[in-house]
Amino acid sequence: MQTQFTAQLAIKFTAKWQKADKDDRADAIREVVEIFDKYADRVGLRGTYVVQGFQAHTDILFWMFADHFNDIQDLQLEIRRSSLGRYITTPHAFTGITKPFEFSEHPTSFAIGMRPREYLCFYPFIRKPEYYLLPKWERKALIGDHGDIGHEFTPDILTNGVYGFGLGDYEWLLTFETNDLSRLVDCVRKLRESKSRLYMQDEHPFIVGRYFPLEDGLAQYA
Repeated sequence: MQTQFTAQLAIKFTAKWQKADKDDRADAIREVVEIFDKYADRVGLRGTYVVQGFQAHTDILFWMFADHFNDIQDLQLEIRRSSLGRYITTPHAFTGITKPFEFSEHPTSFAIGMRPREYLCFYPFIRKPEYYLLPKWERKALIGDHGDIGHEFTPDILTNGVYGFGLGDYEWLLTFETNDLSRLVDCVRKLRESKSRLYMQDEHPFIVGRYFPLEDGLAQYA
């Protein structure tokens, strides 16, 4: 598996955004598109997700990936310095890294060239300390049980898991992609029956969004 960094950046428009001149809003959006174009050979944009109706703390979630974290950080800094940056806050930001999982080989969907689905469900999580003190065979069995449940929903749901250890407050960053929200609900509910749930400590926030190309996604709030 190729090692890459991932980033989920959540933005929220301030009240000043809607008070700004319409042409100024359009110019600010074009500037952000130009920033992403500038980094296109270094930073991939898996999708721009409109969160309206799912969560109040986030308007847009960007999902990015790159070989080098500095490129992701530089891109995000340019967004903050841009005209749009004056009108947004960033309620959440997450960085992860793709590495082989301890008990399974599961490449990310973007790494193997799969097209984005219509919806994203992203959540970070932390396991209880007791989980890491279990014998390896027991942890393997727990993850196997969890995976067997998840396989019931393949190929309707794409699963992307990356490590977050040491890169933020969370240990794991998980992203589901689907064209069917009903199947997503069934999957997440069914996974609650996994024995590994006994070792879950925290899994917030849940962020669900609808996929848009970059300019179209930002324009939903213009």
